[in-house]
Amino acid sequence: MGGQRHSKNAGTMGVEGLTYHEKKALGFGTVKQRLGKDSVGNYYDCRLTLQPAVDPVCTPEGFLFSKEAIIENLIQQKKAIKRKHAAWEAQQADDHQKVEERNAVDQQAQLLAFDRQNHMGASDRQASNLQLAIAEEADAQMQEKRVVNSAVNIAENKTKMKEMKAFWVPSQGKEARQILVKPDEHTYCPASGKKLRLKDLIPVRFSKVPEEDSGVFLDPVTKDTFTNASSLVVLKPSGDVMLSETYKSCVKPDGNYNGHKIKEKDAIELKKGGTGFALHDGKDVQASKYYALGPGSGKADLRGQHQGPRSATGLIFMN
Repeated sequence: MGGQRHSKNAGTMGVEGLTYHEKKALGFGTVKQRLGKDSVGNYYDCRLTLQPAVDPVCTPEGFLFSKEAIIENLIQQKKAIKRKHAAWEAQQADDHQKVEERNAVDQQAQLLAFDRQNHMGASDRQASNLQLAIAEEADAQMQEKRVVNSAVNIAENKTKMKEMKAFWVPSQGKEARQILVKPDEHTYCPASGKKLRLKDLIPVRFSKVPEEDSGVFLDPVTKDTFTNASSLVVLKPSGDVMLSETYKSCVKPDGNYNGHKIKEKDAIELKKGGTGFALHDGKDVQASKYYALGPGSGKADLRGQHQGPRSATGLIFMN
């Protein structure tokens, strides 16, 4: 394996490094797929149920939801926060208890060392080693989630623990402790990922198209039918949905609509529906997923001694 490809061919026989084209043929990397119009959704669809929104509400960012679906989602987030907070508080209480137990063991160790030094003639070094041994054993037993009862019992069991070499016993191995952090108390929008409270939801009112006409909803002022390509605006005080052009030409100059004062911040741009065209939908028309496949995955043959005439994924090896 000389020449300029030594780094590419590096590895033991049968597991040599793969080239870019071999990795792509094995399915390694990001796989992208073009989505159609039906996969993007309509402007009146709920972002959670992917069905026409029932009793629709929208967020301050303009994402549309069914009222029941978004309320249930926020409630589930609250329940999850409550569970995480309870687990965090339990861990904090456990840590505080361990600190108190360790302080109690240190006090007993000092008393035991003082007794050995004054009544049994132990030297200062022996007393210090005794305190150190008790402290080490206390840490070991605390890691094993055992209750420390007495410093005297710890000192007596130290020799037995050293003689026991059963590394396969779970109690002899160290256990990785998961440290919990204080959970965030806020709920978030499932579509935008921004903070969202129940009182931030804005009721939305669509104007239905007459039965004899085509379409679903229309502009309440111009009577133009909405499409997924339409730029729509929700008026926060009234909840009415209209075309962006209608708002700019009819409502914004006067700042009034149906007896409601409309400020510029009260006009929320509703997220558009899908048309299937990349120029309009942007990234929503393409789905991508990362796959870490390759040698050892069991889904393709290896090169070298283990190669076959053709891989399971269709790649033909020429080496």
